[in-house]
Amino acid sequence: MSELQNTPYKISFISGKGGVGKSVLASNIAYVISQMNSKVLIWDANRKFPNTHLFYGVEPPIRLGDVYKGIVPVEKAIFKINENLHILSDEPATFSDDEEDKFRFDDIYRDLIKKTSYDYIIFDTPAGLNNINVELALISDLNCLVITDEPTSLLDGYALIKVLREYMDIDKIKLVVNNTIDYDDGSDIATKMNLATEKFLGFKAEVIGIIPYSRIVRQSIIKQEIFVQTDPDEEISQAIREFCGLIFRRTSRTFLHTNEIVN
Repeated sequence: MSELQNTPYKISFISGKGGVGKSVLASNIAYVISQMNSKVLIWDANRKFPNTHLFYGVEPPIRLGDVYKGIVPVEKAIFKINENLHILSDEPATFSDDEEDKFRFDDIYRDLIKKTSYDYIIFDTPAGLNNINVELALISDLNCLVITDEPTSLLDGYALIKVLREYMDIDKIKLVVNNTIDYDDGSDIATKMNLATEKFLGFKAEVIGIIPYSRIVRQSIIKQEIFVQTDPDEEISQAIREFCGLIFRRTSRTFLHTNEIVN
């Protein structure tokens, strides 16, 4: 099998500000995709305060911090959540230099691709902008900008798009509107964002996900559970599955096209 065929589809969940539910969405989405007969790695790219593993109720014994320090190879830090879902998580509250991390990240990512075989890699990124975030945006096939109706979420999301367009094709940025009242509410929030991006950046982001508010999210965080697993019939769980179905259909065509080129 060629190296091209081995390349996973990479999805980054990004946001201009914290507290928009990005990590919760990434964790549940990774779980659903793993249940669709796909091998998934969720990579918690928050080097300061990683918490993605908590949503699964696990404590990986080896963390990415040991990989960055050169103590262990990256494949040793991968923790198995279930047969098709694995996680890479850093140790909490570590201090590091972003410029140094950028070069170590490049090496670790290339090593990971050579030594593993995943269908999808999902990056849960820290809010805002740093060197790692830019690097992830560049290598990702899809960047899901998570926004809510909070003015700061929209303002910071706009600022993030404005910066990222200097480094990458911003058509790879899509909107995921979280904590909405209903579909119309989510559509209105996305319209507010796109009015600004169209006027000042000449760019209109496609909306690929509208996720409703639900009280079960808070309970799932407290219990360290994945709500799509424990509450599959809730509206929010259905919305997550619809989002994953969209991603799966799009990437299936991508994988098919890639195989046609290789063969």
